[in-house]
Amino acid sequence: MASINNTDILKSIDYAKKNQLFEKLNNIYETLPKGQCTGCGSCCMESVGINLIEFLNIYNYLQDKDELRKKSLDRIMDYYFMEFMEKKSCPFKDENNRCEIYEVRPLNCRLFGHWKKEDYNKNLKDITEKNQQYKNIMKVKYGFDISDEVVNYKIKYCEDFIPEDRYLSKSERLNFADNVMVLDSRLFSKGIIDIEFRDRGIVEYFIDSLLNQNMSYNIKVRISKEKNISKRTIGRLKRMLIK
Repeated sequence: MASINNTDILKSIDYAKKNQLFEKLNNIYETLPKGQCTGCGSCCMESVGINLIEFLNIYNYLQDKDELRKKSLDRIMDYYFMEFMEKKSCPFKDENNRCEIYEVRPLNCRLFGHWKKEDYNKNLKDITEKNQQYKNIMKVKYGFDISDEVVNYKIKYCEDFIPEDRYLSKSERLNFADNVMVLDSRLFSKGIIDIEFRDRGIVEYFIDSLLNQNMSYNIKVRISKEKNISKRTIGRLKRMLIK
């Protein structure tokens, strides 16, 4: 059984529609400052952190786009199960560096170019250190090395993005995140969806909607330790889960 039940997802989407939660989410997005982006796609290289309401918004967006949904799930599974071995771009970035869910892209994507350089580089340094710590833990616990390409990959600060007015402070960015979290609290407080409250990236949300969290992680570890079975195992999972 998947960690995020499909019936609960559909019930939550129905609740969000009836209570204008998607509309409120879009209102938050619309209050974000504007800016000029070159569209290079260099920042679209991770499983960006998202909120529950954003996952539901993206899930809902894909429901009547079957070809895009299946293609996205295929890439999501590659990203997740190969994550310790190979650095891949966001599963929603196409061959032309364009976002295939641009209309419903999450808050963190919309905020990317608005960071002050000193804030961004401090955060990047913290992430790099945590990646190295995680590599050491995985080596001790499971006996394999996460690829150096993955551990050391850095999405550099974007010098090309031009904000319409000014860059945002940390407190301003967090204020937008808090407003989105309020919408999440509406869903959790109603008990509509049975889901463990923890940080998830966009990839992890979709994987948890397909598989049990512990099962998917154990498969990921096994594939990382026995690379010769990765292609066959992932292919089998895709045939089972992408309908």
